[in-house]
Amino acid sequence: MKGEMNLKDTIAAISSPRGTGAIAIIRIDGEKSHEIARKITGLENVEFKRVYHRFIKYENEILDDANIVFYKSPNSYTGNDLVEIYCHGGILVTHRILDVILNEGARLAERGEFTKRAFLNGKLSLIQAEAIYQIIEAKSELSLKISLENLRGKLGKEIEEFRNRLLHVLAEIEVSIDYPDDIESDNNLIVNELNEIYKLISEKVKKSKKGMHLSSGIIMTIVGKPNSGKSTLLNRLLYEDRAIVTDIPGTTRDVIKGEIDISGVHFVIVDTAGIRETDDPIEKIGIERSLKEIQKADIILFVLDATTGFTEEDSFIFDQIKNYNFLPVWNKCDVGNKINKFQEESVKISAINGTGLRDLERTIIEKVRDIIESGETSHVTTQRQLEILERVNQYIKSALKNFEIGYELDIISIDIRKALEELDTLLGRKFSEDLLDTIFSNFCVGK
Repeated sequence: MKGEMNLKDTIAAISSPRGTGAIAIIRIDGEKSHEIARKITGLENVEFKRVYHRFIKYENEILDDANIVFYKSPNSYTGNDLVEIYCHGGILVTHRILDVILNEGARLAERGEFTKRAFLNGKLSLIQAEAIYQIIEAKSELSLKISLENLRGKLGKEIEEFRNRLLHVLAEIEVSIDYPDDIESDNNLIVNELNEIYKLISEKVKKSKKGMHLSSGIIMTIVGKPNSGKSTLLNRLLYEDRAIVTDIPGTTRDVIKGEIDISGVHFVIVDTAGIRETDDPIEKIGIERSLKEIQKADIILFVLDATTGFTEEDSFIFDQIKNYNFLPVWNKCDVGNKINKFQEESVKISAINGTGLRDLERTIIEKVRDIIESGETSHVTTQRQLEILERVNQYIKSALKNFEIGYELDIISIDIRKALEELDTLLGRKFSEDLLDTIFSNFCVGK
């Protein structure tokens, strides 16, 4: 998206998904939107937010039979004059109508340009704009729920509360600086308030780091010795054959990934090469990659073979994962019962026939409960939001340190001002074109 883009231009785009469907939506936004829509529909005086059923015509040729809605500034999604055309969802018909609109003076909208206009016109905060993108991209019920709450202002209200409290602290300092003979600030009260804000933001940052994966997917890695049934378990969880399954140890040589939904929570599931001592150079590379995946995982499924029991190979893997969040999973319990370790804390399954899978899924959810609860309560869903909150706390920490050293209040106020500027950036009150280009370029055309 170009920073110098003229936001007064009339823009148009197909807002429905590509391909053939029953209905397609075409949006026109800007000063000439009503004029163009009236010309191609023959409508003269229109009532806003009323649905009109008309033929779309151009140069006496009927293009389609459609419904049209006119919106008047500022009561539209973008805050501008806006028209939405609901036509038949064929590829040819939608593009013919769009071409006519472009011929009449509109230009093709860039990615996210409608939502960018809504933000710049004060219809949305930047947090709400980010929430819209995440609603569209949501891959689980939980991430959708959090994004919808942010669209309604959940995170924005919390950030406003932090901002108001910091603003009150700054006002106390400024008054004492401007009227030193009349008003003496209580530094202890100011320090206590800054400490309280710092603790609240620190807790939010801590929860956010745990809960950020809810939108992109909680990473679940399957590890185990060769032929323990890892790939069979992956295929069973995914309900498809993503991994090659044979009785030959070491078949999986590389990392295989898929995505699943468990109880409304999105997981990225990773099947790794069987970990063991080997002289095979290709298999060694796969094992090295497996060890790297362990470090990235939020939860590890440690697959054990009930027909062999806990072996030296299993002991080697255990040493690699013992400091991580792992769940022992005894597989092949339909044909073996040599369960000689992790009897109480493990889950017993048969990946080949699917027994024990529901119990496994319930246990997985419990093992990542802290991540789920952190995401539900933090509502911080992007790296941008997290990094800004971390910078806010750095400035508050600096202000507290300067109080401790004994610096003058006007020096201390500089850090508080910077913290407030960061919060304004988070909300979108202070921004650069580069920032907006980065955010809205991720959107689809037509949104």
